Amino acid sequence: MFRLPVCPHCGTIYRYRDTKKAWKQKKNICYHCEKPFSAKLMPYAAIEALILLPLCIGFNILLLNRMIKLDLIALFAATGGFILLGYLLFPYFVHFIKPEPSGQSDINQQKNRKPQNINRTNQVKNQSKKQQNHQKRRS
Repeated sequence: MFRLPVCPHCGTIYRYRDTKKAWKQKKNICYHCEKPFSAKLMPYAAIEALILLPLCIGFNILLLNRMIKLDLIALFAATGGFILLGYLLFPYFVHFIKPEPSGQSDINQQKNRKPQNINRTNQVKNQSKKQQNHQKRRS
């Protein structure tokens, strides 16, 4: 259950820090196979929060009942410990998935694509400019 996420394409296991970075970016590219994937929070991450919250409240109530001279600093420290625990466990609840193919992205790519003959004319112009510059340098 507690595993770091893996690339959906090649199975590369991502490290703890890389998982946090991938979660922030949402759309990522695998550093091993260079294929796109997206980061998604697993549904049972809410269960983690639902488990930690009552434990935190119960622990604070226990501290209030058992310790006579308890101040707020101890309660804040206990609550901070549970928040830190949830923060540390967060990358284990991230899952990497393959992006869904969509027809819209293909259409947008085709619109942005330049015709090949325009690219070739630009290349010819650039080559002729380079040749002219080279000839000027020689003379």
